[in-house]
Amino acid sequence: MAYTVQQVAVLSGVSRRTLHFYDEAGLLKPAYHGRNGYRYYEEPQLLMLQQILFYRELGFELKQIKRILGRKDFEKIAALGSHRKVLRKNVARTRKLIQTIDKTIEHLKGKTKMKTEELFAGFDAEQQTKHERYLIDRFGDEMKEGIAQSKARVKDWKKAD
Repeated sequence: MAYTVQQVAVLSGVSRRTLHFYDEAGLLKPAYHGRNGYRYYEEPQLLMLQQILFYRELGFELKQIKRILGRKDFEKIAALGSHRKVLRKNVARTRKLIQTIDKTIEHLKGKTKMKTEELFAGFDAEQQTKHERYLIDRFGDEMKEGIAQSKARVKDWKKAD
């Protein structure tokens, strides 16, 4: 079955303009154009759109997605398995962070006592590194210098600090 841009937009939650942009950028070409000039999508294009949306959800830029999807050795099933693995990891981390929030709320209300190290359960050093890289990429060397200064200030802190 073939779907128009409007139908795909409704099904996927992606705007019509975005679908047009993906076509113009060579990221997601329709299966064919009708005599009326409409773009029509079939299952292979819908599966490709799903891949694009998964990669976007995981924080990939469109240029990266186009490069990944354009590889001759790209395997849809392997990619879906990889997406699943990352999302499961994110779910586990999110649950841990929610538990930390709940414990902190109970602590602040005076209902329970939290250990100091429990305040930071679920936070990930690897994620912190990604945040730092993002800030440096976005704001440049000044940010890199600020992060280094901050780390230097707290380098010798003890748990009590």
